Amino acid sequence: DEESFDYIFYHYGMEHYGNLPLIEPLEYKEVNRLEELVIAIDTSGSCSRELVQQFLGETYNILSTKENFFKKMKVYIVQCDCCIQDVSVIHCEAEWKEYIKNVKIQGRSGTDFRPVFGFIKKEQEKRELQHLKALIYFTDGDGIYPGRKPEYETAFVFVKKTENMRLVPAWAYKLVIS
Repeated sequence: DEESFDYIFYHYGMEHYGNLPLIEPLEYKEVNRLEELVIAIDTSGSCSRELVQQFLGETYNILSTKENFFKKMKVYIVQCDCCIQDVSVIHCEAEWKEYIKNVKIQGRSGTDFRPVFGFIKKEQEKRELQHLKALIYFTDGDGIYPGRKPEYETAFVFVKKTENMRLVPAWAYKLVIS
């Protein structure tokens, strides 16, 4: 693949050392770059506006340390209780900060995690999400979980350790942000 190494070094090696190409990886090549992300927020009543703002702020701080993440990104923020209540798509750092500042929690009934997984599947079928690597689900953990592991990594993030953490499927990560 001629785009994964510097062909000048390749050519130099072939000229000066016979059949020994020098292959140097490109300095600007991005490895494991996160371009698409889905953040789901359980709006069943357990997550206050302030708590969601704090979670999104911390998530922003973590992602902003990842090189080049905010130059090209597509972050879906999905609010869901027993059904999808709101979907926002963030494309830049300014949109993210504006969303955090003005977030309005919608929902407040029981929790079913499956609609978010169904929504992601539909977006992938429409080719809106083509490089999704992860779903981060902010929740109290009390709800109906999907039966099968998706193609992307999934983490359920809890405010504090709780009994509901035992309900999380084995294929998903359990994180506590206390």
